[in-house]
Amino acid sequence: MIKRLLSLPSTLILLLCATSGHEGRSETSKEEALPPLEATKLMEGEAKWLGQVLQRAHYSKVSLNKLDREDFLKTFMSRLDNQRMYFLESDRKRFFDKFLPTIVSYAKEGNLFPAFEIYSTYRTIALARMDWVLETLKGDFSFDEKDFYVPDREDVDWPISQKKADNIWRLRLKYEVLGEILSLINSSDEEKGVEMPSDEKLMEHLEEARDRLQRRYERWRKSIVEFEAADVQELYLTTLTQMFDPHSTFLNIDAVEEFNVSMKNSFVGIGAVLKDEDGYCTIKELLPGGPAEGSKELEPEDVILKVAQGDEDFVDVVDTKLRTIVKLIKGPKDTIVRLLIKPGKNPSERKIVALKRDEIKLTGNLASASVHEVPNGDSTTTIGVIQLPSFYGDTRRTKPAKASDDVAELIGKLKKIGVEGLVLDLRRNGGGFLSEAINLTGLFISRGPVVQVRGTDGRIIKRFDFEPSIAWNGPLALLVSRYSASASEIVAGALQHHDRAIIVGDASTHGKGTVQSMIEMNAAPYLYALKGKKRSAAKITIQKYYLPSGKSTQNIGVTADVKMNSINEFLPIGESDLPNALESDEIPAVVSRRGKDDFAIDKGAISHVDKLSRKRQEKLKEFDYLQTNIDWYKNKREQKQFSLNLKDRLKQKKEDDAFSDRMKESMKILAKDYYSSEKVKLDVVQELETRSKANRETEESKENEDGAKDDSAPEEIDIRLRESLRIMSDWIRFRSEVTGTVTEPSPPAKES
Repeated sequence: MIKRLLSLPSTLILLLCATSGHEGRSETSKEEALPPLEATKLMEGEAKWLGQVLQRAHYSKVSLNKLDREDFLKTFMSRLDNQRMYFLESDRKRFFDKFLPTIVSYAKEGNLFPAFEIYSTYRTIALARMDWVLETLKGDFSFDEKDFYVPDREDVDWPISQKKADNIWRLRLKYEVLGEILSLINSSDEEKGVEMPSDEKLMEHLEEARDRLQRRYERWRKSIVEFEAADVQELYLTTLTQMFDPHSTFLNIDAVEEFNVSMKNSFVGIGAVLKDEDGYCTIKELLPGGPAEGSKELEPEDVILKVAQGDEDFVDVVDTKLRTIVKLIKGPKDTIVRLLIKPGKNPSERKIVALKRDEIKLTGNLASASVHEVPNGDSTTTIGVIQLPSFYGDTRRTKPAKASDDVAELIGKLKKIGVEGLVLDLRRNGGGFLSEAINLTGLFISRGPVVQVRGTDGRIIKRFDFEPSIAWNGPLALLVSRYSASASEIVAGALQHHDRAIIVGDASTHGKGTVQSMIEMNAAPYLYALKGKKRSAAKITIQKYYLPSGKSTQNIGVTADVKMNSINEFLPIGESDLPNALESDEIPAVVSRRGKDDFAIDKGAISHVDKLSRKRQEKLKEFDYLQTNIDWYKNKREQKQFSLNLKDRLKQKKEDDAFSDRMKESMKILAKDYYSSEKVKLDVVQELETRSKANRETEESKENEDGAKDDSAPEEIDIRLRESLRIMSDWIRFRSEVTGTVTEPSPPAKES
């Protein structure tokens, strides 16, 4: 099965490669009690299949023979040890000598021996280092010396000796202990503003810091022990795919399921968010309208001790990996799962709760809207805002929940309210389905080209919106950032090409101009065994996309018409900052004419609103506030090393706290001048919230009625959204003054 999608790569969360850890190769390690991790025949089959898919389907058409072997091995080691604190340089040399000559052959054959050999070494080192850390934490710490520590070690070499490694770790622990002490001083009201806490207080803080770090490293050790063979395989194979480009990945069965949930914003389960607290599976949150909330027997902080399927025996889940517990609790719709619960409010009690699994909608990830009253001379302008977190959907369902349908529904509600302009907020939208980008663009143009895609064979396919109906034919602005990627950039680029919207925000968007396909594992020897079962998959870059103009957004992004200063401009978060990103190029433009019903914006209007915005950005205090924060953050990012002297850090902390307090006070003042707003919700969200309120029957729920205006002053304001509202108001006013026209509602969108 293949699904076409566009999205930013999911952040690779590794339980093994944070900023703590190193190699204490002592005999105190408990590694010998752990069984060795080994690849199964299926894993090797998946690896071989992946190598074939990469060579056959990837856009770059590069053979595995061209693989940069050194970069591949070094990157895999870094995925395990990204701060260069566990392995030694001698380990790197040994792995290079052993695997460089044969690594390509291994990849073609599906042989995962290098992955498990390197990981086995890492696990031995890491567990020994955890023991070393826990023992060292018991010792003394002095913060009188003029020592310094550099926390970011991603670009340095591995230590050349055990002695060097131990010294790095001693400084690391000292840095962490001091950080905890400073945070404890910050939380102690009587110590705020003091030059130096008393010796007695310092000792109290030191003991608390030790305790916190001990718990942290014990959790860390546990996560290493729980790392499974499938995790090693996924990490290694994803490292391989990302030698081709940063968005191609391998997903094991669990990762495939998590990916599908993120794309369709729903799953079948009990509707509870779970967390691990020292080995106990604890309920963090109950999702609105779900079976867990509807039972009225579960609450946040309740602990799940055992899980049973229907009438089967209970399975103890204490000290069980959270992902394993989640798999036990999830299951087919309308089936029963029983939980043995230790109530958070009465830990001595035990009770059994039986729940019928149901489809849970993740409403927090769906499109949402709001209406804002923006001052415009002697009157106000009513402007709608739609926030779209992703271009979600699910092609496998008869009536899929689609981003374009949800946005169309919200537009209909906003039109009934009487908004004069619309802002589509895509600042945190990393992409999604290509089809949804096309459908959503079609809500704002009558007909026309949206995007072009070119595949591995060089053939160019032009994708059009053929639907003549328009959901919104009035003034439109898109609010974007460097995090707006892929499908977001298709929409922004297409609407900009059609002169249909003003693009507002960061100087440019992310710059991801590639298309991935989700390809399920179908290696011939395993097809029979896998029949009817869940399979692993590969997300492979198979195409590049281009705007109707023929230009690529790859590495470049979509340039904003009206720019606002942003710290994002100084962060390495764009496509061009990613290793192995594909190059940008161009293809011929699509010849097209604008539809007669399209509400177009001319260059004069853009110049006018840009000029007014720049004047505000030079004059208004909120932009002074923004720039002050940007300058401060830039300065902090440039700081590479940190003092381990308590007096020096207290002095710096005092300055930082003073700055933070000034900024909080400034924001309080700015927030007083807010625009009144009203939330507008999807029907499905309102239904779930109504059901949730009925379940909870609290006064709090009655006070927050759907669509109720909130005229209380907010604690802070969204400066960039606020300016986008002003820009929209300027455009509406400009159009009225120049043409004498007033924005009229467009005909309703055709249902699909």
